[in-house]
Amino acid sequence: MARELWGSNIGFILATVGSAVGLGNIWRFPYIVYNNGGGAFLIPYLVALFCVGISIMLLEFALGHSTKGSAPLAFKRLHEKSEWIGWFAVMSGFTITTYYMSIIGWCMYYLYNLLLNGFYY
Repeated sequence: MARELWGSNIGFILATVGSAVGLGNIWRFPYIVYNNGGGAFLIPYLVALFCVGISIMLLEFALGHSTKGSAPLAFKRLHEKSEWIGWFAVMSGFTITTYYMSIIGWCMYYLYNLLLNGFYY
């Protein structure tokens, strides 16, 4: 069976950015920075982002590219007893997706009420 590939590089980049940038980074992060000293909080965040976040992302991409399999299969091919790490990643993604679906549900509810009743709710 042939493995599906990305149609273009821009599609892959947009999917990666959409996965990495969550509501916490857009809504909560500026508030936390403001309450905890502004720019002083930004320095350790950027250091952690570049030292840890990008390194782990590149490791994940390399592992997926070399094994050509899902996360559990990739970790299983790496070591027999490490398959649970891949399943943990799958469950984390499922949990995050469930959270975002509830947020989208609230947004749709409020949009429906806005369109139905106007601004005078």
